[in-house]
Amino acid sequence: MTITTIKQQVKNPNRASIFIDGKYTLSLSIDELVANRLKIGQVVDEPLLASLKKQSADGKTRSRSMDWVLNRPRSVREFRQYLLRKRVDKELADKLEREFLDKGHLNDERFATWLVDVRQRSGKSQRLITAELSSKGVSREIISGIDFDQSDEVFKIRTLVAKKLHASKYANDESKLIKYLLGKGFGYSDIRQIIDEHRID
Repeated sequence: MTITTIKQQVKNPNRASIFIDGKYTLSLSIDELVANRLKIGQVVDEPLLASLKKQSADGKTRSRSMDWVLNRPRSVREFRQYLLRKRVDKELADKLEREFLDKGHLNDERFATWLVDVRQRSGKSQRLITAELSSKGVSREIISGIDFDQSDEVFKIRTLVAKKLHASKYANDESKLIKYLLGKGFGYSDIRQIIDEHRID
């Protein structure tokens, strides 16, 4: 088997298509191409071909994983679950995790900061946000270091209570309103306090 053509890809200039005996066989990154010292006219035996195909498959997995990770902040657990869904073998998964951690593409602290900001802006309670962070694999140490604004928590409850009391479903049934707010993850004592304030008003 002989390499007959090496062609840089138009859609992805960082990869090159390799043709063996006139037929497209695989693609490699430019770095992989250089590292393997491949050239037109080179004879390729079965062991080398198998190695090149594995490098090709691993390279594509790495590229797709990189795109996924850079789409938004991700936790390490999220990344491992992504690789598991894609059926990436453990050796490559471990390698990609180490690489992305070293390069700063994966960072649980940065992920936690991002998630808290997004969830707080959508009105989620501290309890629900904390539970979500934990489910995403963020450590207790990182979670305990997050500065949740308690005044903001109370403000959210006040806003929701004021809004929901305009609906007869909740205005005429306090227990339903309490259940709704508990379902949002707010603490009972805070809920009780705000509802009592509205009664006084």
